[in-house]
Parts: sequence; structure tokens; C-alpha cells
Amino acid sequence: MITEDRIQAYNKQFRQLVGSKILDFKMVQCEFDPHQYWPTFAMKLGEYPSFQKYKLILSQDEEGNGGGFAFIE
Repeated sequence: MITEDRIQAYNKQFRQLVGSKILDFKMVQCEFDPHQYWPTFAMKLGEYPSFQKYKLILSQDEEGNGGGFAFIE
């Protein structure tokens, strides 16, 4: 559950995605548990030559216990 005191942190974390473009999507096998897969988006922000590439990985929570939270790598 996300409580009101965490909203500012979530806004800061996920606003950096605004304007990004999805380049690819795949299910990536977990390196620690071969039965677990992570929904993973390849993303791009900005335009050539100064664009940034990163991964957006969906998880359950900040601890990475399953689906429902998004990591930006």
C-alpha cells in the first residue's frame, strides 16, 4: 500500500519517465530464480545525439518481490 507520505517520492521517481519512448519489451528471466520472469521495457528519453537509454522493470514492490512496482535502471 502506498501511503500519502510516500506520494512525493513516487512523483519524483516516475516523472522522469515523461516523454520517454518504448523501444522494446521482453520478459527477462531472473538471475536468482530461473522460474521468475520480469516484465522489462527498453526505453529512450530525448533525441540523438543526447538521448538516454534505460530499462523499466516491473516488480511487486521496492524490494523486488514480484510484479506491481517499476524499477528504472
